[in-house]
Amino acid sequence: MNIVQRFLPITVAVAAAMAISPQATAADLSNFNTLSQAEFLAVSKDLAAVTSTKAIEPAAPLGLTGFDVSASSTLTRIQDGAAWAKVSGDNASSLMQTKLSVSKGLSGGWDVGGFVSKVPSTNVSVAGVQVKYALLEGNAITPAIALRGSHSRMGGVSGMELNNTGFDVLVSKGFVGFTPYLGVGTVYSSAKATGQSNESFTQSKSFVGVSWNVLLVNLSAEYDRTGKNASVGLKAGLRF
Repeated sequence: MNIVQRFLPITVAVAAAMAISPQATAADLSNFNTLSQAEFLAVSKDLAAVTSTKAIEPAAPLGLTGFDVSASSTLTRIQDGAAWAKVSGDNASSLMQTKLSVSKGLSGGWDVGGFVSKVPSTNVSVAGVQVKYALLEGNAITPAIALRGSHSRMGGVSGMELNNTGFDVLVSKGFVGFTPYLGVGTVYSSAKATGQSNESFTQSKSFVGVSWNVLLVNLSAEYDRTGKNASVGLKAGLRF
């Protein structure tokens, strides 16, 4: 417990520092009636790439007594800047998501978790849950392989609703102190907004990352590509 009390403020401070970026300027989403239907779809795909679940973790399960408590920041590149400028009044090229998350290991290779997040300088907030099952838990010789299902819901935007459901396959291999991992998946999204027809779409997803552990402290980095949107994420927390 003394170790937890000592390192938790440090890891949270690191994650908070990661959220500071001059590129991640934006504004509230409100002007949906200025968009064409094609532009609304483009904005929805950008937002789905930002708000869909990015757990930034390897495939290996936490185990029955395991926890992962973390803060993270993810920077996502916008694909349709003109449409974003119409709906938000801002010429942002990237959006930053800052997130607090927790995962708990269960028996039989199962993990469950949830998160809350915010896109700073906008009215976008997000909440989500995930479930992961390790088909192969991994050891010194074999990799870990897992399936993950997730759901996230955008909030804070009075004129728009956005829901994302994701399915991923992850593979990771632990070495001394660090664990590289990669995965592929699909994100199913549905969006509706005032003055627009509802949109439903599917985007492919691929990602690669590395997780580094020192005692209870975990630092992780991940590159994600959802649809045409590239994201880079960093996470700091306690994993035990």
